[in-house]
Amino acid sequence: MSNWLTFTADLVGLRKPQQLATQFVSIISRELGLSNALLLLPNANGRLLVPHDDRLSCSWSVTDFENPFSHVLQSSKAMHLTAEELVFWQSNRTFSQLVAKVGMFDSVWIQPLPMGHRHVQSILVLMGDSNVVGKIFSDAAFLKFIDVFSQQWSLLHDMEREEQTRQALKESLCDFERDSAQRVLVKDLSRKLIGDSAVMQKLREQIVNAASSNLSVMIQGETGTGKELVAEAVHDLSSRQRAPFVAINCAAIPENLLESELFGYTKGAFSGADSDKQGLIAQANGGTLFLDEIGDMPLALQAKLLRVLESKTFRPVGGKQEMTSDFRLVSATHVNLLDQVRRKAFRQDLYYRLFQYPLTLPRLAARLDDIDLLSQHFVQQFNQQHGKNIRGLHYRALDCLKMHDFPGNVRELKHLIEFGCAQTSDGTQVEEHCFTARIVPAASPATASSIAPSASADIASEDVPASEQNFNVINDLKQALNDFEEKIIRERLSHFSGDRAKAAESLGIPKRTLAYKCQKLEIKAL
Repeated sequence: MSNWLTFTADLVGLRKPQQLATQFVSIISRELGLSNALLLLPNANGRLLVPHDDRLSCSWSVTDFENPFSHVLQSSKAMHLTAEELVFWQSNRTFSQLVAKVGMFDSVWIQPLPMGHRHVQSILVLMGDSNVVGKIFSDAAFLKFIDVFSQQWSLLHDMEREEQTRQALKESLCDFERDSAQRVLVKDLSRKLIGDSAVMQKLREQIVNAASSNLSVMIQGETGTGKELVAEAVHDLSSRQRAPFVAINCAAIPENLLESELFGYTKGAFSGADSDKQGLIAQANGGTLFLDEIGDMPLALQAKLLRVLESKTFRPVGGKQEMTSDFRLVSATHVNLLDQVRRKAFRQDLYYRLFQYPLTLPRLAARLDDIDLLSQHFVQQFNQQHGKNIRGLHYRALDCLKMHDFPGNVRELKHLIEFGCAQTSDGTQVEEHCFTARIVPAASPATASSIAPSASADIASEDVPASEQNFNVINDLKQALNDFEEKIIRERLSHFSGDRAKAAESLGIPKRTLAYKCQKLEIKAL
């Protein structure tokens, strides 16, 4: 007779559910001399019953009642199957294979655990001599052994669930802290990359994400959109921020000098090389190398740059030894590099190496709502640099700026603000007249010429020729301009039956600008 209470100590000392199940089944199988024993457990989604031993590949659906396990699971009652009764369960091939070695004098006992509970946690399956299997569950010591296992199993599972909960909370806290840190970085970045428009908020988020990676960043945007500012932001927010930020404009340096600027040279490499010179690639070691206007880089130099990016090694002009430099590449261009690749003016392999993390900067015309903040920022800069106290822009001056398309983007706006501040007395606001000489009005003849022929012919016939207009009666130029602008917009909207998109296109201005003018001039939808 086995001393089952002695074996309980072997179970209590275990701290892993898998170890507990293996030890439990091993003790029972050994002490009872069974031909087979296993513990069936629900899988992760609770749809299958699988053996405790991972080496066994069999499983049974909990809703497949062609096997006895589903009946036991549903009823929470044990089932004792003799060799004769097993004949009725042959339709389930997996179960049939499991009991194939059960002999004439053997039987199968299927016991739900914990015993006496409606909620079944596992199913114990014993196969062996009928006299042993049929009588063991009347042994009080064995039942106590079973009970100890069930309690220890529940305890370990509760501990495992608590650990999973703690881990999930820890991960959630880490995610929250990471998101909070990212929001702080994005907010701080708004002081450098100014604008509350949706496109700028999205751009700042992308910059923070790009900075946290070590991928090569390609910045695309028109001239004056702030590509170098974005490159500096990527560097300042990265783990390389304490190392150098080295910038070079590939279009500003002659082709024969660009290679020596990037790679450096050794003494005597060419005429005038009186000493060794460290190149920008070496200077950027540990930091960031910014190649502005990379689309203008010669093809021969593109191949050498690709090798540096792949191997992190380079050789100075005239040098014989390889040198290493661990830098992060940020490049920028205002041209369409893909078109350059198609025209064989830019290497395809380098193109894909550069575009690991692309960033596209919006035109100022696509975010006119940011002009207020940008203008305020540039006025403050002007005041600090020149010791002035310009009080900002008059609302009519802002209106005038928002009617402009800004082909030079933010850089053009900055120069216009500086020009306006230079004409403004200390302690006053920048007025509209400071800009009118440098901004072509949206309704001028130059822009009106872009009207579609079919539309312009009809509209022009309704306008009074300039030679026949009496300008002597005008005593308020601003009001006259507003009236003239309102008349043009109303007639154009009427011509296109209120379609603002077509009206804006015919006037050569963005739809958003037209909507702004309609609001300012109180022009209701037609």
